Amino acid sequence: MLPEPGNNIIERSSANGSHGSRVSDRDRSDCGDCDVRGARPPGEARGLAWVIGAFVICPCHLPITLAVAAVLLGGTSAGLVLRTHPIAAGALITLTWAAATWHGFRLMEKARR
Repeated sequence: MLPEPGNNIIERSSANGSHGSRVSDRDRSDCGDCDVRGARPPGEARGLAWVIGAFVICPCHLPITLAVAAVLLGGTSAGLVLRTHPIAAGALITLTWAAATWHGFRLMEKARR
């Protein structure tokens, strides 16, 4: 589906004497073609991604996480360390989860300020 002539954002801005790459940010947000005011700040989206990623390694999923890690690392020296030191591996996963969750919430808080 092709846009109708004169309905293209570049044609409209060229008709006004300005080019799309030279339109100021204030003018771009006032064009009415998109609603950028309702979008999340990039930091908030990154923070949310960190929190969701941390949920995957949450300590309540620790038996599943350790089992998946053991299967993926089976036959390697890292798999041997995981099998012989499950408490240390669980503690490391828990610390990683806490750090990732903290970092995600910190990014979301920073984006809201």
